[in-house]
Amino acid sequence: MLKVLNARDVLYVGIEQSPPPKPHLLSEIHALDRQLKDQAAVMAEQLNFSTYRQSFSKSPEQWWWFLDETLKVPSSNPDDWVFKGLTTLTWAIIVGLLINISGRFLLGGAGVAGLSAIALSNLLTLLQARSDLTDAGGEGVQFFFDRFKVSNPWRLRAKFGTTALLAGVLFAFWLALPSISRQYNQRGQTAQEAGKLGSAEQNYNRAIALNPDNVDAHYNLGTLYEDIQNLEQAETQYLIAIRGDLPEAYNNLARLYLEKPEPNLNKSLALLNQGLTLADEQQSFPETKYSLYKNLGWALFRQEQYASAQSALETAIVLSAEREAQPHINNPGSAHCLLAQTLEAQAQGETDTLPVWQRCCQLGDRGNPEENAWLMLARERFESATLDYNDLCRPTATPL
Repeated sequence: MLKVLNARDVLYVGIEQSPPPKPHLLSEIHALDRQLKDQAAVMAEQLNFSTYRQSFSKSPEQWWWFLDETLKVPSSNPDDWVFKGLTTLTWAIIVGLLINISGRFLLGGAGVAGLSAIALSNLLTLLQARSDLTDAGGEGVQFFFDRFKVSNPWRLRAKFGTTALLAGVLFAFWLALPSISRQYNQRGQTAQEAGKLGSAEQNYNRAIALNPDNVDAHYNLGTLYEDIQNLEQAETQYLIAIRGDLPEAYNNLARLYLEKPEPNLNKSLALLNQGLTLADEQQSFPETKYSLYKNLGWALFRQEQYASAQSALETAIVLSAEREAQPHINNPGSAHCLLAQTLEAQAQGETDTLPVWQRCCQLGDRGNPEENAWLMLARERFESATLDYNDLCRPTATPL
C-alpha cells in the first residue's frame, strides 16, 4: 500500500515537472485514481494515514494521503434535527387539513366543484409526498440539488419550505370554506326561488357541511322543509339558526309552535319577544318586524290577551303599509284578519269590525291555509250583514 502511495507521489511530481500528459494518459490516470479511491476503506484499516502525514508533510493536493478523511461521516448540523422535526409536524398538519377538507365536501355531497377541489388538494399532497417520502421522488430532488449545487444544510431547509408551502395552501383553502359555504347557500336560494327544491336542498346541505355555523343556510333549509311540509326537520333547522341570533328564525319557529295541533303559546311568546329584541338591535327589515308583530298578536289573541294582541297587530299593519316593505310581505291580510277577530272578542260592534274584515278579504290569499280559514269567517260576517262578499273583497271596492 505504501508503494502504491509513493508511486502516486512520483506521478504527481512527474506531472508537475513535465508538459501536460496526452489525453489517453489522462484517461488512464483518472481510472487508476478511481480504483485507488475505491480501496480507501481497506487501506484505512491497515494504515494509520494521520501518522504518516505527521512524519512526512503532505499538501492538500496529495489527496491520496487523506483517504481516511473521506470515510468520516460529516457531523450533523444541530439545526438539521429542528428542520426534520418541523417537516414531520408539518406533514401531520397537512394530513389533518386534507382529511378535514375532503370530509366536509363529501359530507354534503361533493358535486363537480367539490370533487375538483378534493382532487386538486390531493394531487398537490401526493406530488409533495412523492418527493419527500419515496425513493424515486427523492432521487429526482437529489438530482435537482446536485444540479444547482445546493449544500446539505440547505437541502433540509428547502424540503421543509416546500412542505410548509403546501400546508399554507391547504390552510388558506380551509380558511376559505366559510366563503365557499356562502356561495352554496346563495345557489340554494336561487334554486328554491325557481322551484327546484331538490337542487336547493343539496346546495344548502353542502353549505352546512362546509361551515356548520352558517345560520343563514340552516334557516333557508328550514324554510324549504316547511314548504314541503317536513315540519320536524324544519323545526330542527330553525332551532340551530336561532343560535346565530337570527330574528327570522325566531319568528318561523314561533309560528310553527302556534300552528301545531296543540300549540305551545308560552314558547311562541318567548321566541317572538326575543326575536323583536334582536330585530330592534340589528335594525332588521320592516317585513321581518311585521311578521314578528303579526305572530305576537296571534299568540296573544289565543291567550285571550286581547288588548295586547290588538296593539301588536295594529303595529304590524302600520309596518305593512311602509312602501319599502310592501313588495316583500306576502301575507299582509293576515294581520287584518287577526285584528278583526281580536276586535270581535272584545265585543266591538259590527260597524267597527266589518271594515277590518273587508281589508282582510281584500289582501288575503286563499292559497295560504291559515288565511283561507279566516276568509271563510269574513264571508260569514258579510253574509250575516246581508252584504255581497265578492263585491266588497275586490281590491278596488269602496271601503265600508
